[in-house]
Amino acid sequence: MVPREANIVVIGGGVLGTSTAFHLAAAGHDRIVLLDRGPIAGGTTPFAAGQTSYLPSNERLLPFTSYCLDFFEQFEEKTGYAINFHQNGSLRVALSEQHVPGLHARMEMAKSIGDRAEWLTPQQAHDLVPGLDVSGAKGILLAPRDGFVEPRSVAASYAAGARDRGVTICTRTAVTGIDMADGAVRTVRTAAGNIQTRWVVLAAGAWTRQFSQQLGLNIRTVPVRHQAFVTAPLAGVTERQPVVRIVDTQVYARPEAGGLLVGGYGYRPLSFDMDAFPNRFEIPDLEADQIYYQQLTDAAVQNFPVLQDAGIIQERRGLPTMTPDGQYMVSEVDDIQGLVIVAGCQVGGIWSSPGLGRVAADIISGQESIPAAAFKANRFDEAYAHDAALRTQCEQVYAVHYWDMY
Repeated sequence: MVPREANIVVIGGGVLGTSTAFHLAAAGHDRIVLLDRGPIAGGTTPFAAGQTSYLPSNERLLPFTSYCLDFFEQFEEKTGYAINFHQNGSLRVALSEQHVPGLHARMEMAKSIGDRAEWLTPQQAHDLVPGLDVSGAKGILLAPRDGFVEPRSVAASYAAGARDRGVTICTRTAVTGIDMADGAVRTVRTAAGNIQTRWVVLAAGAWTRQFSQQLGLNIRTVPVRHQAFVTAPLAGVTERQPVVRIVDTQVYARPEAGGLLVGGYGYRPLSFDMDAFPNRFEIPDLEADQIYYQQLTDAAVQNFPVLQDAGIIQERRGLPTMTPDGQYMVSEVDDIQGLVIVAGCQVGGIWSSPGLGRVAADIISGQESIPAAAFKANRFDEAYAHDAALRTQCEQVYAVHYWDMY
C-alpha cells in the first residue's frame, strides 16, 4: 500500500527523481512520496557514462554547473552516503580549427571561477592517456576537476539520503494516472492505491512526454537513443587517466575496469514514441543498432588505435531525453497548478542531477538559488508543436551535441 496523502509526489526513481526527492527533503519539506514502477536507479540511469562537465561554453550555465560540481565534490557530506567520484580531470580535444573557439570559451569560464584549466600539447595528452593519439590536434584543454562516477550509485545514494530525511519510497508501484480539479493536481493514482497531493514532480525519464500527454500537455522533450560499449582490459589503460572528449568526431572514452568505456553522438540518431512499445517495456529491452556501434568504433579507432582489436564485454544503451534547444527542462507548466516537469537531461542526467533536483525543489519552495529561466517548459511557445517536427529537431540536437550549436 502507498500513503493515502502526501504533500509532494515524485514520479520516477531514476537519478533525476531521486535527486529531486533528496533536495526537497533537505529543504525541509515533509510527507514526500517517491514512486517508480521498477527499482530505484532503473531506466536509463544505470547505462550512463556518469561523466561530469563543469566548464560550459557560456556563462549563463556557470552557476548551474558550479552547483553540480560542488555537490559531487561534497556528496557524502551532503547526503550521508559516499560515491566513488573519480576526479581524474577531462581532456577536450579539437582536431580542427572549427572547434577551437569552444575550447577558448571554456578556458574563459575556468578563469572566471579561478580554475586551473590548462592547454596541453598532443604529447602531454598522450602521457596522461597512453592509448590516445591526437598528434594533429589544434587544441587540447585539460579541465582538472572533471571526472566520472558509477551512475547507479548516485541514484541509490540520493534515495538513501532522501529516505533518511523522511521520504517514503515505493518501488514496484506503477502510476496509472493523475487526477485534477479546478486546474490543479489532486490525486496520483497507482496500482497500489491513490495518493491525494498538492504537488506532483514528473521525472519519469523517457516516459515523461507520454505521462504529460495524458494530462493534455505537449511537453517538448523526446527520448533519443544513445549507445556506448565497454572493452575488455587494455594495455596502457590506467584507472587515473582522464575522460577524453574528441569534439570533431563526438567520441568520448574513459577508464572502466581496466578497459575503456566508449560512446559518442551523432551516429544514426533516432527518437522514440514510448507509446509504440509494449506496456512492460524497460530500457534493457531496447534493441541494439549494430551499425551505430560500428560507426562509433570506426570513429573512435582514429584516436584510440588500441580499440582496433579490443574485445567488447558490455554494450550500453539508453533513452535520454532531448529538447529542441539542447537546454534542460525544469519548471511548472502554465495549465496545471502543482505540476513540475523535470526532463531534458541532454545525455547528461547523472552530471546535471544535483542542479536539476535543486531547481525543482526551489520551485516548490518558492525561491530561486540557481538561475533557471532558460529551463521553463513554455519557452517554445507554438514551435515544435507537431510530433514530427519535434522529433526531427531533437534528433538534430543530439547529432551535434559536442559542437556548441545549441
